[in-house]
Amino acid sequence: MRRSWDWFSGLSEASKIALIGVVITTVGGGVFGVINAVIPVLTDGGKDDNSEAKPQSSVQASKTPGRNVPSATTTPPTNQPPESGSPSSPDAPAPSATLNSDSKAIQYTGPVRIAGTGPDLDVAPTPKIDDSGQDVRLQLIDPPRINGYGVTNSPSLALWTGSAMPNRQQCSNQLSTQGVPTVEVKKGTVICVQTDAGRIAVVTVTSTSNDFSTGEMAQVTVWSEVSD
Repeated sequence: MRRSWDWFSGLSEASKIALIGVVITTVGGGVFGVINAVIPVLTDGGKDDNSEAKPQSSVQASKTPGRNVPSATTTPPTNQPPESGSPSSPDAPAPSATLNSDSKAIQYTGPVRIAGTGPDLDVAPTPKIDDSGQDVRLQLIDPPRINGYGVTNSPSLALWTGSAMPNRQQCSNQLSTQGVPTVEVKKGTVICVQTDAGRIAVVTVTSTSNDFSTGEMAQVTVWSEVSD
């Protein structure tokens, strides 16, 4: 007992504190816990090193009865690559373009000039200016008015005021219910047209002028199907 006290008295202050703390925290572990706690202090050799007086790691503390210390887990990297096909993936496929259900029946789409002599919209693959076969022409210039030369005894123009561009069936319905022979136009005016051969077209005015030779420029789509 005397030797133990002399040995304890010879320890550094840091080692004494460490020994007392470890014995207290490991007392519930029985004899083996005390032995395991004393061994590091005996190997201290009386050194006054603050680094060895630090508390034991969380792994050793987990051996203390009555304490639940979670086991170490591997944290997944935060910069994991996105899953294939996700919006942020560089190889994600671009969304497919959605076409109108009757787009395959389109005969022509592109620009036309509607002047004192207008285009024959029945000509494929591209409408041509033709005085004898014109389907629309510029009738007045102030304000600009477009006249239809479509199916005999049937109004061949109809103003379209919908928020979206019409398809063929919508234009056909508009012509059968609201057809007129002449329409006053300005930039942005949309007109449904029935051609001399009975085809349906939609015309969007893109520019106007006060000249019969210059006339109006428009974007037109002509469907190939001929109405009954």
